Amino acid sequence: MVVFDIIVNGVVIETIMPKTQKLKSMVDFVKEQMLIMKRKHGNNFIINRRFIY
Repeated sequence: MVVFDIIVNGVVIETIMPKTQKLKSMVDFVKEQMLIMKRKHGNNFIINRRFIY
């Protein structure tokens, strides 16, 4: 399973999980979440992908 960590100033603020693991839906989900994170934290954040087995 793929999850995405939101990192602000070197600290993981939250972890988001897409509802489905299909690539197209994950891309749309991450784009939507990036807009939300820009409103919350400005441009000072990083999205890091990781796998959970």
